[in-house]
Amino acid sequence: MPSVIATIRVKEDKVEEAKTFLKNLAAETLANESGTLAYIPHQHKEDPTTFTFYEKYESDEAFAIHGKNLASKNAELGDLLAGRPEITFVDEL
Repeated sequence: MPSVIATIRVKEDKVEEAKTFLKNLAAETLANESGTLAYIPHQHKEDPTTFTFYEKYESDEAFAIHGKNLASKNAELGDLLAGRPEITFVDEL
């Protein structure tokens, strides 16, 4: 099962907006993508502008579907970001 650790940084004046957006994105993703097993946003305590997602998919195909769905949110997400996301792909042991 593929898993992803995704870290994003948002603009300082967009933290509250980002929290709402990311919570809604997580709920929508889990409700509409049956192959997405976990999609959990976390806010860093030491830097509230940094968020990390833990993502887990039942297959590479499910991950690809998520990528296509996420592309429809790029404009809205892009307005919040303070740089490029850092994506790490991992495999569960």
